[in-house]
Amino acid sequence: MDALSELLRVIRLGGTAFIDAELSAPWAVETPPPSALAARLASGEERVIPYHFVAAGACCAQLKGHEPLELATGHAIMFPHGDVHVLASKPGLRPLQITTEAVVKATQPNSIARICYGGEGARTRLICGFFACDELLSEQLVARLPRVIHCHISAESAAALLPQWVRPPGAAALPGLGAVLGKLSELLFVDAIRSYVESLPEKEGWLTGLKDRYVSHGLALMYAHPGARWSLASLATRVGISRTALTDHFVRCTGMAPMQYLTQWRMRIAADALANSDRAIKLVAESAGFGSTAAFTRAFNREFGASPARWRRERSGHGRWGRA
Repeated sequence: MDALSELLRVIRLGGTAFIDAELSAPWAVETPPPSALAARLASGEERVIPYHFVAAGACCAQLKGHEPLELATGHAIMFPHGDVHVLASKPGLRPLQITTEAVVKATQPNSIARICYGGEGARTRLICGFFACDELLSEQLVARLPRVIHCHISAESAAALLPQWVRPPGAAALPGLGAVLGKLSELLFVDAIRSYVESLPEKEGWLTGLKDRYVSHGLALMYAHPGARWSLASLATRVGISRTALTDHFVRCTGMAPMQYLTQWRMRIAADALANSDRAIKLVAESAGFGSTAAFTRAFNREFGASPARWRRERSGHGRWGRA
């Protein structure tokens, strides 16, 4: 059982709006704010994470105030916090500012836009897209990520097949292409996150907890079965460690005891259910592991500063399913 995989399943990560760009030097472009694209391209999700995969050639990427990063064939880069950034054939070029309207016009969810741009110099092929996910549920992961993640995608990784499927040989479109592209882009995200986590020094922190055998197992159980009747004893038994040791590992990596962490996660699951479903508050409370609606209401109020009913009124209609 893999904590990262379970978390990515829960936050409903999806790839959307694929761009297959043929760029010839000199060229430079500045992306629009991803937040402005969320409602237009990501089915109402609140968080959009742009990424780029270098299928051929080379380029550089740069955030304002940061040194440019050199990207070569097989490299991927993503911007977990949605920062505006510049992509260019070389540093120092004045970028063309791409507007939100231009991106929306060129792309549709789960479609492929073909773009050619630049001069007559060296060519670079970029596969560009966006990861869309629920903001509340993804906060556990994304808030702890850096502004930029830059990694090399191994040729053995399934994510390396993305360019082939974006432009399948001998066919304009293949059955199930959108689903395949979505899954391959998700694998690209997983590869990038795992590469970053593996690069971290062994120190305290939630992300390094993903490398801790006991914390990772405990988190995976929580993410997979948040409404189960967990106790510290039952969780420790499943993980295969004593209650005291499990608590020590959790506090060191997450800053919270296991049951405290579980309660916080259950609150996020419940908040998501309230915003994106018509389930009765009593049923939401039960699925979050609370024996009574009153206890659930008190805990929810402490976590979010609003009652479940008020939260539902203010948030309904903003999630993936677009409740009216």
